[in-house]
Amino acid sequence: MLEYLIRRTDGEWFVFPYGQYPEILRPIRIPAKHIEGWGSHRNEVEGEEISFSDEDPGFQIGFETGKLREERADQIVAEICENIEAKTGQLTRIVKL
Repeated sequence: MLEYLIRRTDGEWFVFPYGQYPEILRPIRIPAKHIEGWGSHRNEVEGEEISFSDEDPGFQIGFETGKLREERADQIVAEICENIEAKTGQLTRIVKL
């Protein structure tokens, strides 16, 4: 399983309401849909289930099924960061786990 942590670079904790997760925690250009499941939030992108878990501080992201190549997962996470920054103005960085 591929795992990442998205952290803020301009503060400690992300500040946006849980109800906005489906709009904010998705790639900015790649189609994604919110799905039910464990974790703080969950998306399906290109047949892959992506889980989000609130961590101290940031969002841990896991690509559950391993259907995507690492390079594509990197691109999806980068687009999620781009969307977070565009929607909230909070700067991000990616940590590969």
